[in-house]
Amino acid sequence: MKIKRILLTGDDGYNSIGIRLLVHFLKNKYDLNIVATKVQQSGVGGKLSIKEGGQWGKVQVDGIPALWVSGTPGDAMELANTYFKKSFDLVLSGINLGPNIVGDLASGTFTAAVRAIKLKLAPKAIAFSWVAPGSFWYRDHLGDEDLATYSIYPGEAAYKLINLAITNNFWGNYLLNINFPDQPAKEAKFTRFAYYFGDFFRPLKLDKTKQVYSYPKGFYPELKGFINTDADALRSGYISITPCKPDLLNDQSFQALKGQVITLS
Repeated sequence: MKIKRILLTGDDGYNSIGIRLLVHFLKNKYDLNIVATKVQQSGVGGKLSIKEGGQWGKVQVDGIPALWVSGTPGDAMELANTYFKKSFDLVLSGINLGPNIVGDLASGTFTAAVRAIKLKLAPKAIAFSWVAPGSFWYRDHLGDEDLATYSIYPGEAAYKLINLAITNNFWGNYLLNINFPDQPAKEAKFTRFAYYFGDFFRPLKLDKTKQVYSYPKGFYPELKGFINTDADALRSGYISITPCKPDLLNDQSFQALKGQVITLS
């Protein structure tokens, strides 16, 4: 598959460190466009601003044309679908500063890639995330941060994986969810999603006195759950590559039940 036109997106903001890293490595080889959120939108999942609508604008990010939306990553993909008359060859979402595992539907990064496929913005999409320190997960990006700190990792690692994916025709897939462990890794493992959020993330904190709750930014350092999952790979120091599909259909059950009619009595 020949890749020429690539759309970059994500939920950390159009000028985020992760998007700018991809621009740095790809801009001399591909025709790039950015469509992403104006501000930090981590954790909004697949939400669309259907009720309130939003604003959008044109900017440049390190010499690359970009569109921003005041709303969500889903809004960004909807805007791209309406704005561009020609589809892309590939959509890259991220690199998100924070992990997105367990098929996380709360992730704007992952659901942006899913929506891109559903809208036929491109036939292939990859969501990239990095187990960055918890203080990075919801940080606001200024667009002028020094990329040198992140260039080799996760930047160069992401670039190598993009090249490998293209060379290997995405290993027969059209949607990949890739996570980088906190420390630099040179090996990647194909995985499935972890079965439960508790395999990696710490549970919600509940204060019964003040009647407030909060989400811890850390994760369990010890092995929990099953092997060959994204959580297991990350905890073992591997980059995880999870082949995905953009719907939640239980196809095996559907094929067994397809066309059957039941009566309510």
